[in-house]
Formats: sequence, structure tokens, C-alpha cells
Amino acid sequence: MIMPKHLHLHPLLCQLIALFVLSACSIDDNPVPEPVNPDQKDYVERMAPVVTPNGESQGTVMLRFYNDMPNVAYVSISDFQRIMYPGTTVQVTKTADNQYALTSPCGSATVDVAKDVFESDDYEAFTNMMGMVQPGMPNTVYDALPIIRWKSLEKTPQQVHVALDYGKFDIDLRADDANVYFPFATIADLYIDGYMHMACFNGQTVMVAPNGAYSLDDGYPQQFIAPILNETRTADMADFAYKNLCFTLTNLFGYPGRTLLENKGLKEKGLDQALLDYGQAGQMTRELLKSQNMYEYIAGTTTLGYLLNDGGHTYTDVTVISQIDKESTFWSEMNAVKNAKRKEFDTYCPEYAGVEQVLIDQYRLHALLNEKRTEKMGAGVKYYKEGETVYCWFDSFLCDDSGWRKFYKGEGLKPTVADYPDDWLVALTDALEKAENDPEVKNFVLDISTNGGGSSDVVMFVTSIFSNKADFLYENTLTGQKMKCSYDVDRNLDGKFDEKDAEVKYDLNFALLISPCSFSCGNMLPALLKDYGIPLLGQRSGGGSCCVLYNPSADGFGYRYSTHRGRLNNQKGENIDAGIVPTYELDYNDYFNIQKVAQLVEGYYAH
Repeated sequence: MIMPKHLHLHPLLCQLIALFVLSACSIDDNPVPEPVNPDQKDYVERMAPVVTPNGESQGTVMLRFYNDMPNVAYVSISDFQRIMYPGTTVQVTKTADNQYALTSPCGSATVDVAKDVFESDDYEAFTNMMGMVQPGMPNTVYDALPIIRWKSLEKTPQQVHVALDYGKFDIDLRADDANVYFPFATIADLYIDGYMHMACFNGQTVMVAPNGAYSLDDGYPQQFIAPILNETRTADMADFAYKNLCFTLTNLFGYPGRTLLENKGLKEKGLDQALLDYGQAGQMTRELLKSQNMYEYIAGTTTLGYLLNDGGHTYTDVTVISQIDKESTFWSEMNAVKNAKRKEFDTYCPEYAGVEQVLIDQYRLHALLNEKRTEKMGAGVKYYKEGETVYCWFDSFLCDDSGWRKFYKGEGLKPTVADYPDDWLVALTDALEKAENDPEVKNFVLDISTNGGGSSDVVMFVTSIFSNKADFLYENTLTGQKMKCSYDVDRNLDGKFDEKDAEVKYDLNFALLISPCSFSCGNMLPALLKDYGIPLLGQRSGGGSCCVLYNPSADGFGYRYSTHRGRLNNQKGENIDAGIVPTYELDYNDYFNIQKVAQLVEGYYAH
């Protein structure tokens, strides 16, 4: 969540890998080629194939290329809705010169193509595609694991008028009498949601992910990225891509609160001005992002990622989820530029060393805690009992969703430890059953001290078991709305949502073991449980308050960032990125001191 569903190399490892890669060259003013346009229109149209990440055909879509931007694809809002949510469209009505009313299946909006402004009283409803996941579901956060289902959503306030001023970023919205046309990447950025429905265009082919993040866990397919891997970019694409990135990261970033650019007024000034104001590091990054040299551009996405480093959610480096062949000449030449630019960046931005050191320290702590856990309990042991206390090692909020999906569809048996030894949800439920059936056990300590995240759906399951609540608390940083999304939970995991779920109870003293390595969902769970009266032990958790999205770049790469759609809160409505303070602080040497931990837990419940 959150590291969705989402990626599944530990975020600390991802970040450290990205740290050791980044160069410069001059910008060539390549002339824009004259468009071939026999009909003397101000645009040409081209039909593009639409495929899934697996290469399955989803038909075609008509794209426009205007004479003044011959390499930047535009798409009608009606056609975009159709490829994103098959069987639906957007009705477009021209209400006055340059004024259009848009009506989608779930909401409405208006567009002024003279001012280039999109407005809506509920833009999330207008772009809602979650009905494909669960009928009637609003545009909220859900990984669609079958162990939970959406129940309700409360918004405070219920509606907020949003005016997105694309004109301020020199992004031109266009229209004719029949439809409104957005740059493909611009409308794709607005639609991408918490289930990772997304679309991307690489200059030849449109890729859509109808099954959300489950289609993108391993990044973009190499065959989709291959056509983009050229040494140069056209002038119109380089210019537009930068403007679109500025719009997206100014308006749609989640603003977790810890990044270097936030301290330079990113939200108030916008990305472009924030980079200019950052000094040589920001100015260098800005020039790289605008470069027509592809290697320089990619180096710029990497240095931008350093300035937006939020602990493991935001990776603007387009190589992170773009599958570039590491044996190719392109990769080696690109890396040479990236490495050179990284060295230059370090001379301009010495403060980044402090950000980097935090990650290195967390990585070392992760190794230390694993070592201490192994010394006490043995390597890979997920259930450990000493006296009246049980430790359950829970190192990821991920499960083997294929096994659970088969079970809920009636196509397979319920997952067990024997069949799915690496499934953390199975390990947890097995540990709960053992502890509940053992008359000696009183205390159940869930060890998430090295847990770097996973699926918020699994957080909802754990929260329901520990506290009988399943509420996801977050805010939209674009609208300022506070959200409470509630879910039904199949607490007994019998494949049904019924009255038997309420009968699931455990006569155990629950507690949570946390550390600075508890990130993303590992930060979300302690935030919820502390509010619900469950004691936390250890050191302050590591933050990571924003849900993440896989976003398309204008030229067809992919990147990941903390989204405005879901910045997590506690019950007071406060951002939790600073981490959660434990109920009882422990020295790292006492994390696996079972006797001491048991005394703290029993003392807490005795009051």
C-alpha cells in the first residue's frame, strides 16, 4: 500500500540498488519533422493496437497527432474511457464556444479548451473504474484479495470542487464539435487508481492493465519498452514530457512530508520552480529531464528520485519498473551517463548523503534484527513459543494471491503451510490456530520489525483479527478530503462472508513488535492497532504513509510515486509518515528477550 500488491523487493534494497547508478551532455536542437498531412488538417490520426502486459489484444484506439506536436499522442476522452473500462464511454456535450460537459458512468466534469482547465465536483467518481473489481465500489483503495471485500466509504467533506489548470503548465487540451482530446499521458495520469488500472503509450502500442497491479508486479514488459530505447528524443516529446511530469508531481504527488523538494516549496511553487530554487542539484536535474538525449533524460529521472526520496515508495527513475535488457549496449551507455551524473549530483547536493545514510542504517538494522532473531529462534522460524508467549514472525503483507483466488473460486483447496510455505498470511493463520489451541499460551506477539510492506488488504485482515475493526483511514492531498473506507473480512477464511466470521475470537493478549524497518504497511498496521488499544513494542516505525501508483511517462516508460489518492492517517486525521511511537520502547538487544516482552504485554493487559 502502500506498497501495493505492489513491488516486492524490500524497499530498502530497492532504494540502495538505485543509489549506485547516474551524466551530462549538450542538448541538440533537432528540428521537428514536417508532418505528412495530405488532407491539410491540423492533425493526422492513426489507429494504435491496445494490448495487456501479457500481450493479449484489447482491440485498437484512434490517436491524434497535431501538426505542432507531431510526436505527442492525443486521445479523445470517450475513446480513453472505452479502453480503460470496456463497455463504457464518456458522453461529450458542447455547451458553448470552447466549453464542454463530460459525463462518465459514475460522474461528471467540464472542460474549457481555451483556458485548458478540467473541473469536477468529484473527479474520483468521474474516473472511477472500480466497478470492474467489485460492482458498485467507489474509487478507493483495494487490492481485491478475496479475503476481504469493500463495504463502505465515508468522505469528509462529501464533495470538493477541483479545477485542474493544465494551461498553467502549458499543456494544451483540444476539441472538435464531437469530442475533447487530452494528451494521452495527461489523461492516463488522471485515471490511474488504487487498483493500478493504467494505460501507457510507447509511440506504437497502447498497453492497458485491466487487472491492476497484478499485471505489473514485474515491471513493464521488455517488448513494450524496446521501441523507446533510442539515443535521442524528439524536441516536442522532450518538451511535453517535462511539462506533463511537472503537472503530475505538483498536483498529484502525495506529499508524505520528508522529501528534499517538499522543503523547497514543491506544493506551493510547483516542480519546475522548486527545481530552479534548489540550486545546482535541482537545476541540473531540470536540464536533464528536458534533454533530448535519452541517457541524460533517464539520468534526470534518477536524480529527481533522490530529491523526492521518501524512504522507499517513490522511484521516478524510469529504469526501476521498465524492463531494459541489462546486457544491451543501451543499458551500458545509459549507466555510464547515470553514474557520471550521480557523482556530479553528489557535489551539488551534500545533504542527500544524510537521506542515503538513513537508508543504509535501516538496511544494517534489518540485517541485525534478522541475525538476533535467528540466534534466538532459528533461521526462518515463523512460530516460536517460550512459556506463555508466542512470537509470530510476519515479514511481509503479501500472500500467494493465486492460491487464495483458486480457493475462493472453488478451483482449489484452502492454502496450507504444507502447500504454501512462503505465504505469510498462511503462516499467520497457522500461528494463531496453534496459539489458541495451546492452553499454555496467553501472549501473541506479531513481529513485523523487519516488514517492509505489501498489501493493505492483508493489513485489514490482521486488524480485524486483532481488534475486530477493518477501516482504512486516509486523505486525498489534492482535495483535502478525509476518508474512512471499511471492509468486510472473511475472518475464518472459509471462502464466505457470513455470520460465522463474527464468531472468530482469540483469547490472546495481542502485541506488535516494530522498528524503523517497519515500513509502508509495516507502518500502517501499528498506526491502526495503537489507536485500537493494542500495545506496540520496540522502536518508532519507519513511516511510508502514501499509497503508491505505477505511472506512465509521456514517452512510454514507467515510474512509481507516492500518490495524492491515499496518504494514510491515524484516527486523529494526522499523517503517519513520521512513524508510530511504541507503547513500550525496547533496546534492540531486548527485541527477542521473551521474558521481558511477556512482562510488558501482561502488564499492559493487567490494567
